[in-house]
Amino acid sequence: MARQGITFEQVAAAADALVGAGQQPTIRAVRERLGTGSPNTIHKHLTAWRQARPVAAAAHELPQALTAAIAAEIERAALQARAEIDGRLAQAQGEAAELAAAGEAIEAERDALAEQVAELTRERDTLAGKAEQQAAELEHLRAALADAQQGRTVAEQQAAVLVAKIEACAEAKAERDEARKAAAEAREQAARLAGQLEALRQQK
Repeated sequence: MARQGITFEQVAAAADALVGAGQQPTIRAVRERLGTGSPNTIHKHLTAWRQARPVAAAAHELPQALTAAIAAEIERAALQARAEIDGRLAQAQGEAAELAAAGEAIEAERDALAEQVAELTRERDTLAGKAEQQAAELEHLRAALADAQQGRTVAEQQAAVLVAKIEACAEAKAERDEARKAAAEAREQAARLAGQLEALRQQK
């Protein structure tokens, strides 16, 4: 929602109050009294307020005897009006200087914000580059992990084959030992039978 700016009535009331208190209704004084407001907006409303103030007095018919006094009063009023105009001019110049200072401050703040944006843009680009590099490294690690897993599978298969061969060799060795044992027993039995046969021959 847009921020509601101050109105002419607020500025006029503040200016009237300052004049009533014997103070100059400057931009800064009005803004301090209101507690808010843009210097540009206050300056615009103050200008309209000054233009709306009555500056001329009604003329009156005067006796002939007061002609000299009228001339003197006119001269005094002219001098007073000139002094008031000079005062307003000085006040306007002061307000213009305040506006210029505010403009310079805004430009300095804008430049600082632009530099911050540029710095954040550089940091974003740097982080983007690092993110791309990390993504490439992650992909490389994933590929390496896949190769390692495949290698492990092959190694497991080869190990299973070797275990099977070792087990087969163990079974073959056991069978060989069993065969040797049976052959030894057969030889012993054959020897016994041969001895018995020889003994029977000698008895005949």
